[in-house]
Amino acid sequence: MRVAVLALAVLLAAPVSGQAGGQALPKAVPSAGTPRDFAGAMEKPDPALAYRILFDISAPPKDKAQPHQTLQRAGAMLNAMAASGARPKAGDIAIVVHGPPDTILLSDAAHTKRYGTPNPNRVLLEELANAGVSIRICGQSYLGHGYARDELHPAVQLDLMAMITIANLMARGYGVVRDN
Repeated sequence: MRVAVLALAVLLAAPVSGQAGGQALPKAVPSAGTPRDFAGAMEKPDPALAYRILFDISAPPKDKAQPHQTLQRAGAMLNAMAASGARPKAGDIAIVVHGPPDTILLSDAAHTKRYGTPNPNRVLLEELANAGVSIRICGQSYLGHGYARDELHPAVQLDLMAMITIANLMARGYGVVRDN
């Protein structure tokens, strides 16, 4: 019993540093940051938990030349989880985009045609999708902006409307993180 308590204390004191046996763990989302750990942090990713999280993006990007701030936050969260050994199942992390920021979900060709530059979110969208994140766009916003399906990044799922997506995922136990 004493050995088990000591082993648990050692595990709980281990930092979220992305290190396992002296080797760096791979990031879930390579281009996103990883939050820095610090002594005394109370809540950390828990590999024993089943995470179900929806990122609700309705605010425009703060800097249109950079990936959207909430996509970056989602990637950083996945990297913090990976550094702690927590790996959500495919689809258990979702992103729904609606309104003005839906341009972040355009393909490079469509973004270039409409705005004169490639989509600065492309790499991050691909990495999030490769990490198992479900990326969705509000169908009403899509229709309102007059997009064609082939203008969206291939990883993007087209939903009827963001409110239904949010309500359905909340009913399925997802917690919602709103953008800022």
